[in-house]
Amino acid sequence: MGPTNAAAGKHILHYFDLPGRGEAVRLALTLGAVAFEDKRFTGKEWPQIKPTTPWLTVPVLELPDGSRLAQTHAVLRYVGRISNPRLYPEDPLLGARVDELMDAINDAQVAINSVGKDMGPAEKLAARKVAAEDGILADFLSRIDSFVGAHGSGGHAVGESLTVADLKLFASCSFMISGFFDGVPPTALDTFSNIQRVRKTVASLPSVCSFYDARGSKATAFEAFLRDARTLDV
Repeated sequence: MGPTNAAAGKHILHYFDLPGRGEAVRLALTLGAVAFEDKRFTGKEWPQIKPTTPWLTVPVLELPDGSRLAQTHAVLRYVGRISNPRLYPEDPLLGARVDELMDAINDAQVAINSVGKDMGPAEKLAARKVAAEDGILADFLSRIDSFVGAHGSGGHAVGESLTVADLKLFASCSFMISGFFDGVPPTALDTFSNIQRVRKTVASLPSVCSFYDARGSKATAFEAFLRDARTLDV
């Protein structure tokens, strides 16, 4: 079946009831006017769901034809291509830059998640604070900020218009300071002006404002740093 037929109709996104890796996909589907069901589940349900996924991971996007697509960046590229307006560049080099940035952001998230794994609680908190302020996470954020300065424009991460790279940066960087990664201070992004501009650009989009406002009492504590990025002074 061709991609147009496979994409026609309603999609179902399967992910935890928290922002995490699924948030950029939720936003891409929303901004791209792709009909979808946001099917969330709890951590307690994960052991039963995990073996049913293609790669033992989520997010998983169920397509209208019943097939499934997994791996975060593959899902983002797919959604970016079927979106209206399109959220993934047609230009090969710009597309590669989008991929490059998304992979780097993922590397940063993996790096901070590994800090303090074999330490006690207090040591872990201290190690992550150092990593965020003057260590591996700070280095990654500095590189991401420089990349956006070199390849983005007007509050966008790559090029001059909205792409899934903006959504990835917004969702992942905001999640890093949300409290989910204990020990990472909420001020960890404050000195990175290019990152902050992208966060504000995405958070201020009318559809994104509506998305978070509609969450209401269902919103988790980790969503505040996504919703409130619209008020950043940058």
